Amino acid sequence: MINDPIYRFGTAGKILVARLKTGNDLLLSLKKIVEENEIKAGVIISGVGLLEKARIRNVKIFPEKFPISDEHRIIVSFDGPLEILSLSGNISLIEDKPSVHLHATLSYYNGTSIQVVGGHVIEGCTIFGFAEIVIIEIESILMKKGFDTETKTFQLFA
Repeated sequence: MINDPIYRFGTAGKILVARLKTGNDLLLSLKKIVEENEIKAGVIISGVGLLEKARIRNVKIFPEKFPISDEHRIIVSFDGPLEILSLSGNISLIEDKPSVHLHATLSYYNGTSIQVVGGHVIEGCTIFGFAEIVIIEIESILMKKGFDTETKTFQLFA
C-alpha cells in the first residue's frame, strides 16, 4: 500500500556557501545564517569539516502509537576528532519561524579502526578548525511545516 504523497514544485534560487569557524556550535551557526539571510525554504546539500564534539539523536524504538517522544529516542555524545563526511537537511518554516532540520554522517578513529555514525544533529556539535556548508535556497514554494494529526508532530505541507 502506498499512501498519496504530498509534494510541491519549486525552483532553485541563490546558493549560499559558508565557512564556520572553530568553537562555534554547528546547528546554532546554521540557524543564525538562515535567520540573517531570511531563508524560508532551502536544502542543505553539502557539509564537510571537523568537529571537536558531537551530539546526535536517533530513534531507538518505535512507539506503539504516535507521537515519537524522548522515551523512544537516544541522544549520543562523542568527543573528537570527528570528520564530517556529509551534512544534509532542509530549511522550512514552523509557526512562521525558520527551522533547520539537519542530519550528519561522521567518522572517528577508535584506536584500531575508523567508525561511522550518524543521525539528527542537535545543539552541542562544536566545530574544530572549520566546517564548510552549501545551502540552496528554494524559490516559488513555501516549505512550511504544520501539525500533522497522524504523527502528532510538525511535518512538511501538513
